[in-house]
Amino acid sequence: LEIRGMTCSMCAQAIDVKLRSVPGVTEVAINLTTDTATVAFRPRDSETKGRLEELTGAIEDAGYEVVTARLMNCENGSSEPRGKAELVIQGMTCSMCVQAIENVVRQDLQNTTIAIHLSTDTAVVDWDTTKYSLETIQETIESIGYTVTSANELPENNSTESTSMEESWEHFTRRQEAKVQAQRRAFLSSLAGTLPILLFTMVFPHILPSHTFLNRHISIWGYDLEWQALILWILATPVQFITGWGFYKHAYFGIMSGKAGMDVLVALGTTASYGYALEGLLTGDDEAAHFFETSAVLICFVLAGKWMQVLAVRRTSEALTALMKLQSKTAVKITPGNKVSSASFNPLFDPYHEAVVPIQEVHAGDMVKIIRGASIPADGNVLFGEVSVDESMVTGESVPVLKGPGSVVLGGTVFGAAFVEVTGVGSSTALAQIVQLVQEAQTRSVPIQSFADRISGIFVPTVCTISLLTYMVWYALCSSKVVPASWYDDLGESMTTFSLKFAIACLVISCPCALGLATPTAVMVGTGVGAKLGVLMKGGEALEVASKVNSVVFDKTGTLTQGKPAITDFVRLDEENPNDWPEDDLLWMLASLERTSEHPLANAVVSYAEEHLSVDYLEQHPFAQPSNFRAITGRGASGVVQGTSVAVGNRSFANVLNISVPAQAEAVMKRLEEQGKTAILAAFNDHAYVVMGIADELKSDAAASLSYLKNTLGVDIWMVTGDNSRTAKAISRKLGLAPNRVISEALPAAKVQKVRQLQAEGRVVAMVGDGVNDSPALAQADVGMSVGTGADIAAEASDMVLVKAHVTDVCVALHLSRVIFRRIQLNLLLSLVYNCLGIPIAAGLFYPYVRTRLPPTVAALAMALSSISVVLSSLSLQLYQPP
Repeated sequence: LEIRGMTCSMCAQAIDVKLRSVPGVTEVAINLTTDTATVAFRPRDSETKGRLEELTGAIEDAGYEVVTARLMNCENGSSEPRGKAELVIQGMTCSMCVQAIENVVRQDLQNTTIAIHLSTDTAVVDWDTTKYSLETIQETIESIGYTVTSANELPENNSTESTSMEESWEHFTRRQEAKVQAQRRAFLSSLAGTLPILLFTMVFPHILPSHTFLNRHISIWGYDLEWQALILWILATPVQFITGWGFYKHAYFGIMSGKAGMDVLVALGTTASYGYALEGLLTGDDEAAHFFETSAVLICFVLAGKWMQVLAVRRTSEALTALMKLQSKTAVKITPGNKVSSASFNPLFDPYHEAVVPIQEVHAGDMVKIIRGASIPADGNVLFGEVSVDESMVTGESVPVLKGPGSVVLGGTVFGAAFVEVTGVGSSTALAQIVQLVQEAQTRSVPIQSFADRISGIFVPTVCTISLLTYMVWYALCSSKVVPASWYDDLGESMTTFSLKFAIACLVISCPCALGLATPTAVMVGTGVGAKLGVLMKGGEALEVASKVNSVVFDKTGTLTQGKPAITDFVRLDEENPNDWPEDDLLWMLASLERTSEHPLANAVVSYAEEHLSVDYLEQHPFAQPSNFRAITGRGASGVVQGTSVAVGNRSFANVLNISVPAQAEAVMKRLEEQGKTAILAAFNDHAYVVMGIADELKSDAAASLSYLKNTLGVDIWMVTGDNSRTAKAISRKLGLAPNRVISEALPAAKVQKVRQLQAEGRVVAMVGDGVNDSPALAQADVGMSVGTGADIAAEASDMVLVKAHVTDVCVALHLSRVIFRRIQLNLLLSLVYNCLGIPIAAGLFYPYVRTRLPPTVAALAMALSSISVVLSSLSLQLYQPP
């Protein structure tokens, strides 16, 4: 749901509560920086659209406006039908608005969840459709003062029929621009009313003719009114109640929902100024009537700050919008010309037809043409031609990658021309999945955000109490003559005016918005930076935990190594080969057996056989299907190939099959293992005939990356491998790892066991693996990192995805997490220090010593600048340089 009106965490909390109160909503995630909310819900029969309207209503009840609501997924067939909708909510201005909506949803709509993106004014709501309709949710939100401008059901399974990424980006940028323009118009309208007020208070009174006129009085309805005060009232009233109406609206709904935010403070401060001035106008207190200027300037300064804040927050989504812009609107679709067979079609030589079609009309299996300077419209495989692809925005790889026939392309800008067969379109493309992951990461709050939310929850009542006490104390001190009369007489003020200015300054300098923006803006920018570097974080919690990681467990194969094992040695044991089988026959039987296995080492055996067997031999002896096939994880495989018993595996597998390992075989295996290779034994009819050495080269950056993790980041490094101890030690020497940091001959369960052991010692553990074979260990670890996932990014059961599969990216992920989390802490510290210093200064704590007071207008400007400073602090993360 795209929500309009959120400005701080209180807005997000308000929307969250409101959406959770809609029956059937199970999960709510609000993204303050993108002004969106994601809501999971149970649909009621077929009334999913009705549920969307309920969600929209819930947000509007909270005083915000839902601009658009889009259905992303519907869990059909479940025992509790769920509905999911995206709402666009107008009226959210800060995190207190978010909290208010969250609270009302949670309270009024049972089993309803909402995720609010404050920066995009959207919310995604999930609810039980058997209990509520979308209209009910929409009404719930609108009941607390927000407006749900649109509510769209999200399509099942994010189907390709849903809104394209390009359309989403255009809509997002239009919405962001509309938000900026709305704040700009509000500021300019307040400025148009405030400038004349300043002229009548600061310029015209010093011009003799106008001074004389302004000091005259006129009798209206029995009141003796000064002309200057009357003109100020006429000019200030539209600013107070028309331009400033939004503050009153959100203040009312914030109070009603129990989530009062900045709007309450502004409304109270300006109303106190306006009310005091109005009372002075009616009673003839001309000095008090000048407070009309204070209320108008306060509103003008606050709106100026909001405008600048929106401009700054818009920049936090630059990385996300840059990714979205990569999606092409159109594609050049290729079809064979007349009398050309599709099976033998080659566009390099055969005639063909090309047509520029919308990207929505491109499907898997289609052939598209990519020309120089164009963006790759969909995932696919290069069929003909050769191109150099700039994938920097997709994988973070800064150097263009050469792609030829058979290469996979996932997105980016091309240099050259090629013909590509489409394999993935719409939401199934790698680019779409990256964007989705980044959006979801920005929606899920960091645990430290709960600290800011707790403070925000009591912030406004506390400030109001302090402001009231400030007025009462100063007035009591003036009345009791503790404060010399000269202090306020020299300023030309009464005791009431003197005390009231302290109280108003105390109200308007306070800024809960800075607290609410401290975390989401840093997460927004940080996750975008990570995406540009090829590090995808799947949520704020993973980011915070990753910043505390002090132990990393690496799976060897495919993580520290290339993941492409190849046979380097094929040694026949002559004294054990009485049948004198030709080497071709041995290779043929081994490959026939291993073709049934999916293990990487089995693939290496098959590849070696295919490379060394001649074409004529394979034509005469096609690979056979083995019988009695048996595979033991981490040990080996066995079976019968055309009457011959064949077994391939390590020593432990030979022991299981009662196959003796001769001395020659043991010597060869020892020699290979000391070279860091994996030695496996091949037996035929229960006799060992062949020893094979298989090497999986280490990645070029592996040793340097582990050294950085250990020496610079202070991380404890462990490597887990299925290799025996001799091979593992040889590899550890190349990596610079101590032998006691290597777990050898490990089955998959050993990885989980090691992670648990480290966690039991109080360590915060990250597991780095391929995301498939290592899934249990990735799930057990505090932070799971999967590498080299290609187009299947979103399917990985991990907390972080390293797209480029470089070991260096582990360093980047941990270092960037620490930098982002430190920036969040800095933002929160800045917010707290600002309020802890600003409130006492505004209340006049130091006035007896410096005899200088902070005017309410300056206090309002300081409040606006505090929020902007936090956003700028987060934006500085864009300058991050990876290690």
